[in-house]
Amino acid sequence: MSESYHIGMFGEEFTAQRLQQRGYRIAARNYHTPYGELDIIAVTQKYIVFVEVKTRRNTYMGPPEENVTPSKQKRLVRSALFYLQHHPTELQPRFDVAGVTVGPSNVVTGFHYLANAFEGKGLF
Repeated sequence: MSESYHIGMFGEEFTAQRLQQRGYRIAARNYHTPYGELDIIAVTQKYIVFVEVKTRRNTYMGPPEENVTPSKQKRLVRSALFYLQHHPTELQPRFDVAGVTVGPSNVVTGFHYLANAFEGKGLF
């Protein structure tokens, strides 16, 4: 496995732990659909949250969370719709983005969490 894969998994694990500490229940991780992968699917009393995690070693090219482009958002929305077709819920869907920056020895040097980072309307 590549270093970027391991760093990505580290960022996802870190984010999942932070969500659980805040009372979220993790419903699924790395959920594959025909449109792409959903990194984390979490549940609160009100929301089903689709979390995209971006992890980087540095911020030379900007914060990691800024790498969730409009085309990536479109794939995430399609993937979320696929998930919801197979796992119906009354909860309100929400799209969050987590940016994790990792330094030497996999020490987290930055964490930015954007709740309701984008809306799904008009993207599918």
